[in-house]
Amino acid sequence: MTATVRLNPTDEMLHRAADTLGSSRIVQVLWTFRDPVPVTALNAAWDGLDQGWLSRRARSSTVPGGRRSWVPARNQEALATTSTPLTDATLTDWIDIQVKAPLPPGSSALWRLAAAPYGEGTLVSLTVPHFRCDGLGIFRAIGSGGDGTHRPSAGPGPLDDLVDLARQTLHGGLAAARWLPATLADPDRLARIRTALRPPAPARPELPAAPRFFTSAIFETDAARWEQQADAFGGTTNSLFVEIAANLVRAAGEGDPSEPFDVGIPVSLRRSGQDARANALVVMPLTVPGGPARHRSLRRTRQATKELLRATGEHSGTLVPEPLWHLLPERHAHRLKNPGAQQTTVVASNFGRTPEAIARFTGQEAAGIAVRTMNVPGVLPDRARLRASLCLLRTGDRLTVTVTGIPDRFGDATSLRRLVGGELESWGLTVQRWWGDPTSPPVKES
Repeated sequence: MTATVRLNPTDEMLHRAADTLGSSRIVQVLWTFRDPVPVTALNAAWDGLDQGWLSRRARSSTVPGGRRSWVPARNQEALATTSTPLTDATLTDWIDIQVKAPLPPGSSALWRLAAAPYGEGTLVSLTVPHFRCDGLGIFRAIGSGGDGTHRPSAGPGPLDDLVDLARQTLHGGLAAARWLPATLADPDRLARIRTALRPPAPARPELPAAPRFFTSAIFETDAARWEQQADAFGGTTNSLFVEIAANLVRAAGEGDPSEPFDVGIPVSLRRSGQDARANALVVMPLTVPGGPARHRSLRRTRQATKELLRATGEHSGTLVPEPLWHLLPERHAHRLKNPGAQQTTVVASNFGRTPEAIARFTGQEAAGIAVRTMNVPGVLPDRARLRASLCLLRTGDRLTVTVTGIPDRFGDATSLRRLVGGELESWGLTVQRWWGDPTSPPVKES
């Protein structure tokens, strides 16, 4: 039997996001296939996912104050297929529809698998709420092949919950004994905690902002060329990606363009393929200078990113030790969680190389793969700072860059694509639209 997996602070924060930030974070994986994908293959893929860790729900502890745990559940969201072929003009609307349909906490609709004819082949979309699993966790869930390895346990009993609470209390007490003296001696750390615990300002009388659903741009470029250009500017694949994310914010402009801002860098804490945590990551804010876009040395960005990541660890998700955090009243625990991606101006998620199981998700090699992170129904500008979100994924010799941006700042999809294409080309990269006829090279975005 698979061991019990308890919800961690990031899981709990993402569960609460709809209440606190007005929107839920969604992860979407997209595949294009050159040939039609049979419905039998899609059904087999759906069944495999339903046997893994995507199909689980959070169950409250039977002991007051105990941590919630993941227990198995069946996904009631059936495979969605259509016989109506997609075109380049309708593709974006279709992939947006897949993330807009609700998959809220507590619902029996756990995740969504959909497919539609496209060109001579098929476009496939997998949509998963972030609170249920992060991007790399989704990859591992797909890679498990429905063998039950990643199936959550049937759920702990009252004795298990009591033992867990006792352990948390013991570990929390020991951690507090070490943490409290160090915190009292550190004015900066103490100030952060005091600020976090300060009651929020009274709500303003004016009407709250309406949610902004982000527009999207997806491009492909040559991975070797990206590495070559990054090296030429004294950087790495990732530091070039971070600088591109920062430049898109600088170029779009908002408020005082000279003010520094934060690029959120998600850092995976997974150590093995058997790590069954829903979200095993922390988002580290990298403060970068404002001003005009920069297309010169990447050394400063590379060094700053390296120093930031060096300080990252399991402790980075909360302002107090995690065992102690779980014991705090909810109103305090929520404030003592380090801000996530939605409290940075832009988030840059590098997913690395596509595993082979993902490239052959339906049993045949995909022509293209992309990942998007979206907010549903959209970002509320008065509650969240997030203005853009980028994902980078390498499949074979190609890199896919996905950018979503708030329309108030980046305009419609055409404007965003023009901005992203221009930024990539400024680094000497040849870019192509990710979509287009899957049987021929992608069409360059104009």
